[in-house]
Amino acid sequence: MKYLSTLLISLILSTSAFASELSISEEYVRATPPHTKNSAAFLTITNNTSKNIKLVSATSNIAERVELHNHIKEDGMMKMRQVNSVMLKAHSTTALQPGGYHVMFLGLKNNLSEGNKVNFTLYFDNGDEITLNAPVKKITMSSMSHKTKHH
Repeated sequence: MKYLSTLLISLILSTSAFASELSISEEYVRATPPHTKNSAAFLTITNNTSKNIKLVSATSNIAERVELHNHIKEDGMMKMRQVNSVMLKAHSTTALQPGGYHVMFLGLKNNLSEGNKVNFTLYFDNGDEITLNAPVKKITMSSMSHKTKHH
């Protein structure tokens, strides 16, 4: 019993230390209409360290592939492109939001309905991993327009 309580205290302390380095907020996954095969996750990541850290990949069992994407303007048109990483500058906050960086779920295995939750894991170049259980939300044009803040 003493071993278990020591293990639990160690786990709580290591989680607290980890949480102070990178923190995630405002996470959600876009709900999909029936038969839609792709969706995206949006979130805010705060890097509380004195070093730049890169978000390098993500995984989830809800889709065949999970990729990091960004929207870019090319030839006068907005296009979505896969990226190798997302830079999280030291002592700053980075928003993954509609029209910018996001986590893309390709080849969804099921529809994503508002009110459900989605598990996915983020991987960083410093070896950290963060698993999220994000709510599924319906996205409207008005909800997208208030997400245009820049950090």
